[in-house]
Amino acid sequence: MPKVAIYCRLSIEDKDKSDNDASASIQNQKAMLRDYCHERDWEIYDIYVDDGYSGIDRSRPEFNRMLRDCEKGNIDIVLCKDQSRFSRDTVVIEQLINDKFLEWGIRFIGVADNADTDSESYSTMRLFTSAYNEMYVKDISAKIRRTLAYKREQGQFIASFAPYGYMIDAEDKHHLVIDEETASVVRQIFDMYISGAGYRAIVLKLNSDGIVSPTEYKRQKGSKYVNLNADTSNSRGLWTQSTVARILANEMYTGTLVQGKSHHISYKNKKRKKVEQADWIMIPNTHEAIIDAETWARTQVRLRSNGRVGKRSQELSPLSGKVKCAVCGRPMKRNVYYNKAKTIKYYGLQCATYKTGAMNCTNKKSISGLVLEKKILDELNSIVEQYCQADKIQLRDIYSEQLKQLEADLARLNERHSSAEKRLLAMYKDKLDGVISDEDYSLFRQNLSDEEHEMSARIADTAKHINECRERIRNTEGQRSIIEKYTHFDKLDRNIADEFIDYVEIGESSENGEREIHIHWKL
Repeated sequence: MPKVAIYCRLSIEDKDKSDNDASASIQNQKAMLRDYCHERDWEIYDIYVDDGYSGIDRSRPEFNRMLRDCEKGNIDIVLCKDQSRFSRDTVVIEQLINDKFLEWGIRFIGVADNADTDSESYSTMRLFTSAYNEMYVKDISAKIRRTLAYKREQGQFIASFAPYGYMIDAEDKHHLVIDEETASVVRQIFDMYISGAGYRAIVLKLNSDGIVSPTEYKRQKGSKYVNLNADTSNSRGLWTQSTVARILANEMYTGTLVQGKSHHISYKNKKRKKVEQADWIMIPNTHEAIIDAETWARTQVRLRSNGRVGKRSQELSPLSGKVKCAVCGRPMKRNVYYNKAKTIKYYGLQCATYKTGAMNCTNKKSISGLVLEKKILDELNSIVEQYCQADKIQLRDIYSEQLKQLEADLARLNERHSSAEKRLLAMYKDKLDGVISDEDYSLFRQNLSDEEHEMSARIADTAKHINECRERIRNTEGQRSIIEKYTHFDKLDRNIADEFIDYVEIGESSENGEREIHIHWKL
């Protein structure tokens, strides 16, 4: 008895038409496909439902769960209302139905459009159906874009979530009204900033007062909002400097509707692409302002004046972008202190998670940049003295030995992978001959499939290391010439750091002031 995966899908566009087409609903799709299985005495393995997802979307959660079950060998037939429920993407149709399903021994059936991979006529029909389905999605996408562009130009708010400080009007979903609970926080942020407070001071004040961040506020109100710009290391509910910066730069608070700042790359690719500011759609006086024009103007003047200009601010630390916190993985940010002559007197590095005001990293103390530079110089000079005299460099021999070992490892992995495939084939023959039961075969197949996947991953990883090792051998002479340029370093500059240092990790400071410093060299 074949095991059947029932797959149902309904997109937002389909929901708009569901009153006119009852068979399009999820419930009716399920009922139709269940009856289809019961009439044929087929076993339903599982029912997979993606409600509210486009047929062009490759990230559908239930769709991908079904594919994982297919790959594991749990499913014999994939059953849909029609091929468009499965996918409207011609590439996906070809990759899965016409390739992977054949490899996995899976039959695809679309009931309403008579799609059946066991039918000789399906291969021809599939191409026309797939092309039509994709053209349908492309046409719908173009119509939606034109509609949304028109609504933006008419001053209608079309986003799903209101900016912090506002909420969507209960009587008109295209209009914003002030949320007094959070608007007061927005006013406080602007007032503090034009009074001279910096981002960090504002963040510390908001966090100490127990005011939750915009993302957490929406969550507490039951919203499904997800902040794609959020710092994943930030503990829930805390403000950060980047959040404050976005609020101070958001002209929506003046009553001007600002939209069209980004768009999807294409109807197939849902990643967003930023739009040049000159092309944003900005309609003034569409909703009540939280910030008056004078406050906005003063804020923008100060924001522009804080831009990094001048010779002093353009000085680049030799370790810029190369130092990370060993606890949370965030960059270590620089604090610079100047003397009366306006030259750098001292600079320290502190974990960005703590420095920005989130304060949820235990690596709180800063480290002297000059102390760190000296440690790096001492260790680098030690390496040069010990290993890098021209007559002692044996890099090619070291890499050649590594390559030999990696190639031996790859041969063993390929042998194990081939063995697993042969054992799987032998067991399949035993199953057909009745030597082992279906249950035993399924168990053995799962174990061998897992082993085969593990071997494939290790083979790919080993092959990658082999290519890297071969590249190192080719670059040996170049590396030798770099090292031979130096005999001793007196000062760490940007060129030396770029040539030798990949990145540096700074650990927590102990009670006696010591901390671990791990330097990851490029050589």
